[in-house]
Amino acid sequence: MVDNTLPRILTLQEIAEYLKTDETTISRELETGKLRGFRVGKEWRCIDEDLLAYIRGQFNRTGPSQINPKNIGINSTNMKITEIGSFDFNWPKKGGGNSIEHYEKGYEVSTNVDSQEYTFKVGFGSRRSAGIDRRRVTVWLGNRAIVEFAGSNDFENDGLLAGIIRLKNGKQLTTHKLPDEYKSFRIERYNSIVNGPRASTGMAVIVHKDDFKSMINHAIIRATWKDLIH
Repeated sequence: MVDNTLPRILTLQEIAEYLKTDETTISRELETGKLRGFRVGKEWRCIDEDLLAYIRGQFNRTGPSQINPKNIGINSTNMKITEIGSFDFNWPKKGGGNSIEHYEKGYEVSTNVDSQEYTFKVGFGSRRSAGIDRRRVTVWLGNRAIVEFAGSNDFENDGLLAGIIRLKNGKQLTTHKLPDEYKSFRIERYNSIVNGPRASTGMAVIVHKDDFKSMINHAIIRATWKDLIH
């Protein structure tokens, strides 16, 4: 039997009052994806289940984890971020040749995955997508592009990016039945923030532009599924 019971929806003020803090702090937690939520127009909302998950997560940080981090995608321990400046990347074209894309900001991010160090490259550029020019972030491991993120329609105000989730078979995740590896991320439909012509309706990781940890963890999962990380 289908459960049609709707969850309780909380406003920013109600969340702040419940957690005994201010709305600015809660807004920041929502924007960075630490607390899952959604927008109604420009106003944040959160359901009671996501608030409970957030509270439990805060408590769990104080004690030792009993879960193998690799199983949930949180394994960017001792992350080291180094700015490397602008660079160009040659995307191979079908049928031969290259397409050069410029990234005005670049970083190298080193992190340990099960005691082995990997260095990812993160590039910030712009590309036309879903009808408008958007912020674009690409994450590479070696010379392989692992995941990409596109800026939201309101990127200048919210700084949010969406990275499509692809399953092990390469197909986009189209339902809310998440693989275990992604259960600690903020997940929404791609076109919930990247809206426009031909925007994907698949599920995506939603991150803030400064949230390197979530970007790299998304890349770690994808690289593991591609057998680039063992």
